[in-house]
Amino acid sequence: MNEQEWQACVNHVAGGEYPVPRGMISNYNDWRCRSTVGRALYWMDEVEAAMHVLATILDVEPDMEDAPEMGLSEAEHKVLCLRDIAEIVWKLARNEDAALNYLDQAYALSRAYKHPFRSASRGDMFYRRLAILREVGKEEQAVQEAEKMLELEAGNDGINPYRYFAYKFLAEHEHNNGDDEKAAQLFAEAFRYYPVSEAGERDLAKAAAAETAADRYKAYVFCSTIQYKPWEELPPAIIRRDL
Repeated sequence: MNEQEWQACVNHVAGGEYPVPRGMISNYNDWRCRSTVGRALYWMDEVEAAMHVLATILDVEPDMEDAPEMGLSEAEHKVLCLRDIAEIVWKLARNEDAALNYLDQAYALSRAYKHPFRSASRGDMFYRRLAILREVGKEEQAVQEAEKMLELEAGNDGINPYRYFAYKFLAEHEHNNGDDEKAAQLFAEAFRYYPVSEAGERDLAKAAAAETAADRYKAYVFCSTIQYKPWEELPPAIIRRDL
């Protein structure tokens, strides 16, 4: 990427509907600036430009001990870049192997990072992998991987994105098969591992009290669209460092 191309990307991101301050993104030699610009371009649906920028980050090795009190850590930058590259590859080329490869890298890196991960759920990459498998007709494989994750995480109670997303996927699977009773039960189990506020507890109680299984499932789906509390903004004594 030459200087003219880079400045065009920076100008686009800095002048968009939700502009990013130029001082935060102008330094091409700081790969975190390229990360921010590339992900912003993808959010703005400038997919090819985003891929052009994000591709420059693929060989970066993040500092796994970087854990700033504010902003993204280097590990989070790299994970989010890999996640977005996977989505771009899937959107542009429908390349299953490449998309899953980047998602697997993002998953492994997020799992290896031992400090709080504030920008997204560490389970997002795992869930997206299952969703792509479902899209390409490999739903049974995805079900097996979800069940294997539940075995892997057995005993890890409390807030747990891996258990939540595994149960969520299995609930969707049962719903797609026409069994909303089982789907609602699985979704209720999923929310045992989801960070919920008092408002979330009320919403979940309403969902559990819905008259029909179909209504319960629909209500749980609605609850799943609300991030009631951050995944990892918990008291240090109960944050699981191996999430």
